[in-house]
Amino acid sequence: MSLKDQGHRFCLSPDREQARWLHPTIRAAMHPDWLDVTDMDTAELVELLTQKPLPHGPDECRAAQGELNL
Repeated sequence: MSLKDQGHRFCLSPDREQARWLHPTIRAAMHPDWLDVTDMDTAELVELLTQKPLPHGPDECRAAQGELNL
């Protein structure tokens, strides 16, 4: 069973310096401002990584995810 099958999500830090699989509980408690990029295709992820800096903070992160349809 894969991490995705176990409910983990592949997330990107706001500064785009780190990416890792996070369990939903860990993400909510320790990394609420990380973007969930699990279901992005390669082209979308490359575009995201080459854009302006990502917003910081939980509220800004949620707004950015809404704008990107994540």
